[in-house]
Amino acid sequence: MKKILLIPVGGTICAAVNERGTLSVARGTESRLAMNFAASDSPRAGDVRFDITDNQGILSENMTVALWNSIIALYRDKTEGKAYDGVIIAHGTDTLAYTAALFSLLLAGTDIPVFFVSANAPLDSPRTNGNANFRCAAECICDGIAPGVYAVYRNISDGRMYLHAASKLRQCGDYSADFFSDSAIDITGGIGGLENKTAGLARPPCSPVEGRSNLVKAAEKGLTDCVLMIRPYVGINYAAYDYRKFKAVLHGAYHSGTACSGSGTDYDSSSIRYLLDRCAEAGTDVYLTPARLTGGVYDTVRVIAKHPHPPLFLYGDTLELAYAKLLLLYS
Repeated sequence: MKKILLIPVGGTICAAVNERGTLSVARGTESRLAMNFAASDSPRAGDVRFDITDNQGILSENMTVALWNSIIALYRDKTEGKAYDGVIIAHGTDTLAYTAALFSLLLAGTDIPVFFVSANAPLDSPRTNGNANFRCAAECICDGIAPGVYAVYRNISDGRMYLHAASKLRQCGDYSADFFSDSAIDITGGIGGLENKTAGLARPPCSPVEGRSNLVKAAEKGLTDCVLMIRPYVGINYAAYDYRKFKAVLHGAYHSGTACSGSGTDYDSSSIRYLLDRCAEAGTDVYLTPARLTGGVYDTVRVIAKHPHPPLFLYGDTLELAYAKLLLLYS
């Protein structure tokens, strides 16, 4: 008999239509996940005992750093000294990639598999993928998937179930109910024969020692709202931000790794060079991602890199993981 901890954070997978005709988190839906699995035709349906924590009742669009702190503390409290075969975290889709990225860092080196599951519709809807996602996570744990932090999600566009490394998951696209990540694995037919691939997928984005230390520090000290994230857009006005309130700025880049730099020596508050000047005055570090200094870069990158106060260039992580890393570092 496998013992799995279920942490229902909230979101659509824990929601129902209320008397106003809108979706809100409903108490008791977390038990339905376990009951629906037990009543399913899964070959593992009778092989699992679930320990279920209180429903946190958070629609994921309402997630905050303070709420992250409470979830981190809950995770540590419920798992410390306990012998679970795995953990399933039921979470909303809107901020799933951010929470998954954070926990991939906090739980680097975990000796059990930890799964994030979510849903495109409430559990009582005939179009929901929530029960299928939960079932897949439970079966992966029962079938001995390598320890690591994952997300599983059945995309709506093709009906295929995908296994994602939590550290590589990207936010769901606009007007879409699909999730994507680099090196996602199609496990519609199960994880049999994929042991080597899933073991590689589970490799943490930092060392196991760092991961354990991060969980302890985050649970004891708490994360703080110390990182400002900015995405570039036409007409951005960097004068609108108060950089003194933050320890670091994570600045996104256009797909070619660029941002507006102005022309020649002239620039105004629409140029990232203006931001770099203001952040230097405030003592705030600036990171640009995904951007690099080598390869076929554009002249704008050279201009930004040669500024008296250049940003630190980040490349290779998702924006969600980069944000989680900086939040941990500066907290």
